[in-house]
Amino acid sequence: MKSMVSAVLFAKDLRRVATFYTRVCSAKVKNEDTHHADLDCGGFQLIVHQIPEQYAKAVIISDPPRRREHGAVRLNFPIADVTTARAVARSLGGEIDERPPPWAGDETRFHLGHDPEGNVFGAEG
Repeated sequence: MKSMVSAVLFAKDLRRVATFYTRVCSAKVKNEDTHHADLDCGGFQLIVHQIPEQYAKAVIISDPPRRREHGAVRLNFPIADVTTARAVARSLGGEIDERPPPWAGDETRFHLGHDPEGNVFGAEG
């Protein structure tokens, strides 16, 4: 049985975070219910999982969201047009940086961003 590489991203607001990745990263919704959204990100499976209500109450998302940069995993996505994706990200409560991170070098097309809950991701395009 073949399987693809996947990741689970726990979210306080499942719909908002899933919409962010479908619009900014051109992910396709494969399946969804009230607790999960299974997204195909060009051969990579991203499962956005609703944090159960009893735990979600303790999760504070600031407005604008503060980046949670000290996680053990960062997801990187290919982006067809970073300028367009940046505008879409902002309209959905996220952000993609104008400049590459200092460690990436000036010639790179890699940028960091964050979704509406502050989860950091990489965007290359």
